[in-house]
Amino acid sequence: MTLFTHLLEMETLTPPAVLTRLARAGITVLDVQKTGAAKVRFRVKSKDLRKVFAIFPRSCYTVNVIKPVGLSRAAEFVKKRAALCAAAAVFALLCALSDLFVLRVRFEGSGVHYADEALPLLAAEGVRAFAPYSEEDAARAERAVAALPSVSFCSVEKEGLVVTVTIEVNAEVPVQERERELCSQKDGIVESITVIRGRALVSEGDAVRQGQMLVSGTVIDGEGENAAVRETYPVAWCTVLCESVAEYESAEQNEAARSRALALALMGAEGEVTDTDITVTGTECAYVYRVALTYRQTYSVGI
Repeated sequence: MTLFTHLLEMETLTPPAVLTRLARAGITVLDVQKTGAAKVRFRVKSKDLRKVFAIFPRSCYTVNVIKPVGLSRAAEFVKKRAALCAAAAVFALLCALSDLFVLRVRFEGSGVHYADEALPLLAAEGVRAFAPYSEEDAARAERAVAALPSVSFCSVEKEGLVVTVTIEVNAEVPVQERERELCSQKDGIVESITVIRGRALVSEGDAVRQGQMLVSGTVIDGEGENAAVRETYPVAWCTVLCESVAEYESAEQNEAARSRALALALMGAEGEVTDTDITVTGTECAYVYRVALTYRQTYSVGI
């Protein structure tokens, strides 16, 4: 079966002689039809088109190309309309990619006011604009948003390029007043601080006091005369290394008494212990074990 052919029409008084000449040149002739007293139509392979005009030059013979046939017609269409075909290919590609990527995230439901808190939680699980979408990421994001106060239901669904996040709240549970700042609950040294939304007021290594503000919901955009102040609900967390000292009296100075003092101190620790130091003072009658602990406390807001 010949897929790429062209339909030709030739004016000649001796069609048999023309066909014989083409056959001798190794050109396959298909579907020969006489269309007039001195006209004959036939098909040849597209690759033989130049050979036909070489054998029968237009200056001596009347040879007309009627149309491409089969796949040659499609190829000719693509050649003449390259820009249109390229645009169609790009459109088809974009339609195919629409199931893979997210262009926009929108919120609906009775808990739509949780959008500010939900956005960073969604982004942390990979559900965000201009990112690939997966059902596994969406399932994790649903669980993260559903853990917010008063949220009773959350669904994350994608249609086309838009992800719709539906948040419903329990009407029987009052919505907690959202915090505008994050403060330290103890004296200590800032170990790390991460701010997704809001403004950090301290840096790693800074000494802080109990009640000191670590992150503010007051954000300053721009500098100098163009600076603008706006209020937001911060989303951040901070770890602070704190210290505590406890003393325990014992009639003995041995490893058992030392271990007992350390155990009592650890029971009273208010966070994850990162370092310990034990010193012993006293006489043969009474010994005082002084246990100094360094422990980590983590504070968060909007999470």
